[in-house]
Amino acid sequence: MAAKSRRKNDAPSSDMNIGAYDVDDNDNMDQKYNHGRFPSTLHRSIDIIQSFLRIFTSMKVSITAIVFIIAANVSDLSEATQSKLIKIGTGYLFIAKPLLSTLAICLSNKATTAWHERIIATGFLMSIICNQFPKWLSSFVAASAVFAFGLASRQFVPMQQLDSDNNTSSTNSGVTQSKSPSKRNATTSSDDNTNPFLKFWSRLNIKERAAIGTLAVVVSLLTENFLIWVVSATYKPGIVGSPTPLQDNGRIVLEALAKKLWNVEQSWMAKRPLQKIRDTLNVQYALVSALGASFVCLELQLGGKKTSHRSLTGVALHALITLASARLIRYISFVLTVLPSQVPNCYRHHFPPPPDNWKDWILVGMLPSSRGGCNDLILSGHATVTSTIACAATSVSSNTSFSIAVWTLIALDYSIEAYQGLHYSVDMFLGGIVTCLLWHLTAPLEIEGELEQLQKEKQRKEGGGGNAARAPPLDATVVAMYAAPAILAFLILAVFPEAYVNYFAIGYSLVAGVMFKKHGFSNLLQHELLCMLMFTIGVYL
Repeated sequence: MAAKSRRKNDAPSSDMNIGAYDVDDNDNMDQKYNHGRFPSTLHRSIDIIQSFLRIFTSMKVSITAIVFIIAANVSDLSEATQSKLIKIGTGYLFIAKPLLSTLAICLSNKATTAWHERIIATGFLMSIICNQFPKWLSSFVAASAVFAFGLASRQFVPMQQLDSDNNTSSTNSGVTQSKSPSKRNATTSSDDNTNPFLKFWSRLNIKERAAIGTLAVVVSLLTENFLIWVVSATYKPGIVGSPTPLQDNGRIVLEALAKKLWNVEQSWMAKRPLQKIRDTLNVQYALVSALGASFVCLELQLGGKKTSHRSLTGVALHALITLASARLIRYISFVLTVLPSQVPNCYRHHFPPPPDNWKDWILVGMLPSSRGGCNDLILSGHATVTSTIACAATSVSSNTSFSIAVWTLIALDYSIEAYQGLHYSVDMFLGGIVTCLLWHLTAPLEIEGELEQLQKEKQRKEGGGGNAARAPPLDATVVAMYAAPAILAFLILAVFPEAYVNYFAIGYSLVAGVMFKKHGFSNLLQHELLCMLMFTIGVYL
């Protein structure tokens, strides 16, 4: 009625607008609609994409793809038609569905999909997109991310102060030990331990153990790098010619599939398109991005209750010891039994003639074998690294669809490498299986020691530690201290020759050892170790 009375009134009104008509309730509704039009349009677009993803990642489509593959192999269709059907089926199962499933997690609005699951999946998918850019740009983005993460995760309680508080609490024996018999038992067990290493290990907190784990990985990689050269230079059949490789039934099957997939007469004709697929996906760097996203989620506790029992340092320690153990098994294996390379004239393309003096042996052994050796075959080093990172990222994400997508893409990557003859198929298989078993075997490493748990419990009871101090203010000195190792890591990846990478790794390790000796485990030391891992993995992947 009020609207009608306003329309009948010919007198000018203060409610009149520039368009010479009065604003009524419908106008207000239109303004609200226009204001919310963009968000509602975005939501509708996401809903449409989600419906599309639900259809194309369903079991029915997967079964259809399998039927295409079977029909191409049992029917009397032309070779071109068979090739198309196999391409559609395998392309969907091993590429399209994993990527679409990951995208579905990124865009999911379900309450059951936690934020950390979406962030990790997004990091994995965005890395595949960024892989299409130049290497130096990817290295710059990675170094910038590590630098930003180092500044953002600066601790609020310095480790030195925590250590002093912990030592003080352990020396105040009267009240504390009477109230906590478990702590007395833990102290007694560590004191009664006659094994010097276990006694030393029990005194370290989990961050200090992670620092030692990082150094263990670097030492393992440097040792393996030297042994790759030694094994190749002492295998005389490989030096003077090309020994006959072993029969690889897995590769035979993959070559037959490649011939049908690309409709070629010789299996080697499919190498270029398959390598292009591998380069486009670049699964190993996508895994590194997913691992970095996992670390961010753990540090900021974005997983809520799902990841509240885990920490960045615990997962890092778990992954480092798994990788170091896998690499140890790897170089013991290829030293014990030397397998002939499948690559013709491999030694000539990778190494110089064996030198006559031991100094030259060491100098050649220090050159990074980032392009692989000749006889370092069982287990695959590539498989140990990617499997370790995949185990860490998928365990933090704890999303079944994401895990299936990741391991499907890894299986594709391993299959292409075995088809190319860079490794025997058994190398890739055992590399993945042994690493996964080691991951589950070393799971207790994520659990903090009894003393450390009791110390944290005491701090919580005291109200979060009244003596806690915030990190120093962010000034030019702090920024420079965090920027220096990140910038150097970027230069190592993008500018310096690969021949110097091992020397930089040794230098970073020595600096980390000095920092650990003087100040204990600090956030700056954590940042320095992450930078070292970044360029080490970046080169050896």
